[in-house]
Amino acid sequence: MRSVGAWLPAFKQAEASSGLEDEHDQNTIPPYDSRISTAKLLIETEEFEIAVDVLEGLLEEDDEVVQVWYLSGWVCYLQMQRAGEHLAGEAREATEAEQEEYDALKEAARSYLTRAKKLYIKLGCDDQPIQDHAEQLLGELGGETERDEEQGDPNLAGDYEPCSDEEEEEEDAAMEH
Repeated sequence: MRSVGAWLPAFKQAEASSGLEDEHDQNTIPPYDSRISTAKLLIETEEFEIAVDVLEGLLEEDDEVVQVWYLSGWVCYLQMQRAGEHLAGEAREATEAEQEEYDALKEAARSYLTRAKKLYIKLGCDDQPIQDHAEQLLGELGGETERDEEQGDPNLAGDYEPCSDEEEEEEDAAMEH
């Protein structure tokens, strides 16, 4: 937790000021893949709010990573479950605010998982366990979000061809020169 506390505030501040312009900030914030791993660990330790902060930052940085959309949906689903268990444990009717929170978490989970599923197909990903779990969760949540089913996602439209890491590195190297 201490290590996340060391870089997350700097990341949020850099994000708020529209980019990682300060070289010091760039050096203190872990690489993208490390932050995905951190989000997974935070979810496993039920530090959902911090995981959401990390995942939101990752989505703002790159919104075409299936795993981040999936993890965002998964954490919302877990938060929804926790809220439902809390109410069931108290054996009382949910207040209007508690019901609204539960419904918002459910809809957020559906939206994130729907996006993960669509990106998975669009990008031709090969991580079948993510796809299977997203499908299972969507089934439990009532299916894909209607907005995405009816209108399609404009960000996923068109002929998008994913490039390999090698091609990305070559493009980055060409831009630096």
